[in-house]
Amino acid sequence: MFINLIGFNLVGFNLAWFGLVYWGNNFIPLSLLLLISHLFFIAKSQNELPLILLITFIGIFVDSLLVHFNIFIFANGGHIPFWLMMLWACFAATICHSLRFLTGSKALQLLVGAIFAPLSYIAGYKFQAVDFGQSMLSTYLILSVIWAVLFVLFFYLKDKIVNAEVSYV
Repeated sequence: MFINLIGFNLVGFNLAWFGLVYWGNNFIPLSLLLLISHLFFIAKSQNELPLILLITFIGIFVDSLLVHFNIFIFANGGHIPFWLMMLWACFAATICHSLRFLTGSKALQLLVGAIFAPLSYIAGYKFQAVDFGQSMLSTYLILSVIWAVLFVLFFYLKDKIVNAEVSYV
């Protein structure tokens, strides 16, 4: 059952990521359905929803700052698009599940955050969902620092809010 829940969480997030980046706001209803399914069938703690909401808020705030400082440029102008807000909620749902292998190691959290998370934005750039106000390298380096810190913060919040590891037994 452990593999099935992790697999559903991972596949669900990747489906939401691709759909939201590629189709934008048109994919929000399906992503919302995936997130609701996650909450009903995968979430093992009643505190997971507050964690998802808090991480979503932090992510929207950080990406909004990146828009304000012209690191990210979206076609709609002055704010992050709704599809990206939804993507933050879908990402937050991975912290207790498909990313839980990072829980015990701050070094791994820093490393994964710094190396892999910025690649998601670069993929979004390749899909023309976002443009960068800086060079690709500068943007990657900025995002690496931000995401290294965010990953550690998100797992700290998970430990404080959820208070226990999710059991897949």
